[in-house]
Amino acid sequence: MKIGVCLEMFFTDRPFTDRIAAAAEAGCRNVEMWFIDATAGVENGAKDPDAIRTVAQQAGVTVTNAVIGSPDGSLGGGLTDPARRGEWLDRTDATLDFCRKAGIGAAIVCTGNGVEGSTRGQMRSSVLDGLRSTVDKADAYGVDLWLEPLNDKIDHKGYMLTGSDAAADLCREIGSPRLKLLFDCYHMQIMEGDLIGHLERHKDVLGHVHMAGHPGRHELWLGEINYPFVVRRIETMGYEGVIALEYAPTLDPSESLRRAIAYLEGEIT
Repeated sequence: MKIGVCLEMFFTDRPFTDRIAAAAEAGCRNVEMWFIDATAGVENGAKDPDAIRTVAQQAGVTVTNAVIGSPDGSLGGGLTDPARRGEWLDRTDATLDFCRKAGIGAAIVCTGNGVEGSTRGQMRSSVLDGLRSTVDKADAYGVDLWLEPLNDKIDHKGYMLTGSDAAADLCREIGSPRLKLLFDCYHMQIMEGDLIGHLERHKDVLGHVHMAGHPGRHELWLGEINYPFVVRRIETMGYEGVIALEYAPTLDPSESLRRAIAYLEGEIT
């Protein structure tokens, strides 16, 4: 089992590169980030790809991914609005170039929010067209893409892509090994439930997994999801990617991370 942690939600009192070392000290060998030009919790938190590569190598840590644009499309233009396609592609170029320099193998793709005056079909067509162009760029940079459905009930009001079925269908329609599904158990528990059923149905396009407790988006053991069971079932599907923790810890971040790893590995209940 490869466990990762989102460093935009852990160790938020320090610069990003210091968070990498802190995650390694807590026993985590995979970390991830959000945007290339901001660090959550730190004012003026722009990131340096060369520094990230160096610190990660020194710590024995893999930085698995960045995020191209904000879920609502306010940063990067999103994919739902064809009028902002140039903005999205510029943002994609900048993010994928950063990933290549930093040694980051993947970038998360969010669709953006719904566009006023557009039908569902029009927005889906726009997303497909944008994904094709984005995949072409990903091929050129040698970086993978993970398409993420999110909940629009609590965290991302107005978000266009809210289900794993629709996201997996988009991945299959594009038909590129560069584009996979990011299955966030927290978001999909809110929107769909039946986590195992959806994971099994989409294992052919599954690229990455996120976990957080629901309700609250805190530690895994505080919510309604039996995560050790979910992990065991994911492993039986043949999934070999990272299972990443993307939650806001209520405990000291190092303690929370160590306990989460032990919890998923069955060492504690």
